[in-house]
Amino acid sequence: MSRTPRVLFVSYGGGHIGMVLPVMRELQSLLPGADCRLMALTTGHLKAKAVRPDTLGYRDFLHLVDASAARTWGERLSEGNTSPDVPKEETIAYLGINYLDLIAQHGAAGAADLYREKGRYGFRPLHFMRRVIDALRPDAVVATNSPRSERTALDVAGELGMPAVGMVDLFGLDNDTYVRHEPHPAWTCVISEGVRQRLIAHGFPAGGVVVTGNPAFDGLFSAENRSKAQQFLAERGWRDLKPVLFAGHREPQAHPATPVPAGQALPREIEAVLRDCVRARANLALTVRYHPSDWTQYPRLPDEPRIHFSEPSREPIHPLILASQAVVVQTSTVGLESAVGGKAVISIESSPSAHRWFSLARLGVATPCATPTDLPAVLDAVLRGHGKTTDPTYQSDGRAARRVAEVVRNALKNAPLSRV
Repeated sequence: MSRTPRVLFVSYGGGHIGMVLPVMRELQSLLPGADCRLMALTTGHLKAKAVRPDTLGYRDFLHLVDASAARTWGERLSEGNTSPDVPKEETIAYLGINYLDLIAQHGAAGAADLYREKGRYGFRPLHFMRRVIDALRPDAVVATNSPRSERTALDVAGELGMPAVGMVDLFGLDNDTYVRHEPHPAWTCVISEGVRQRLIAHGFPAGGVVVTGNPAFDGLFSAENRSKAQQFLAERGWRDLKPVLFAGHREPQAHPATPVPAGQALPREIEAVLRDCVRARANLALTVRYHPSDWTQYPRLPDEPRIHFSEPSREPIHPLILASQAVVVQTSTVGLESAVGGKAVISIESSPSAHRWFSLARLGVATPCATPTDLPAVLDAVLRGHGKTTDPTYQSDGRAARRVAEVVRNALKNAPLSRV
């Protein structure tokens, strides 16, 4: 009996959910009637549910495990391990099911040791994902480059011989667990040719690594967001100014290569310098925007005529990027988004994250600024057009979701629809 394909998407977090939702829409446009199901995890669950009410979570699959034991473990492990952005029942199911899987793989003592050492980072729910895929019977699995449920879903799809398509959101560096993990999926979608070459060097099949761009960035090219950007400027009387966006975040850990302390100190210093720049330069304006997981930890300073504090829950990021002439970051994804959107980006190189994880300047995305003290001079140069030009391979056209959907469709073409 012929039918349209079933595709299971697995993702977590707001940024990654923003990658998969547009791909699902494009795939259903390419393959009318395609049954696309989304399993949205942790902080991505409510965001996905608001767009697709049929979104699944861990609690929807409690019937596949010992539900009583899962709830018991989940309630125990959820103490001090919750988020206001995740429903309590979903947190309990996620933690409990994953811990039961640890016990099944490593025994009670081994599970306890592994969880004590790695916490949630030790989860790899192989038994559970096999049951989920057996219950949903998809013809392909698509997942983002996260190391737990998403990676496990791709592994199980590979075990079963069905198409597995991974989506890498950023640079595919050596510290990305998706790059180091084996076996590699048959298909991987990446943001640039440079990332493609890095993955091939790590043993990914050259024919299966496809430059698509990041679908979460497609909104930078929408007429609606361009209009919202102009509205943002008009409401504040900023149309004749040079707006600067600061996208800051907490520094999770210090690093021996830089004396900057971890935590809130560095972003607050950057914000203070930028506020002083605006006060001293009548042609500047500033939007201060902290990471959605961090912003409530930063007491909001009073707005000024040319300084605006943005609340992530109220203002989407893409109109703010499009309304800016320059964007200042530590290592935020907003820096890459801004470069893709054609904006000048400045990265603060004294950020511990830039030493521990990656530097946007060294990756060809931003103009480097050694410390916040150097920011006024670097900002002036960038606004005069003397900043670093973004590596052209990161440029996009707003059609990344379509290209990823085409990869999924092509992967399905060579795979018979064997599940009925």
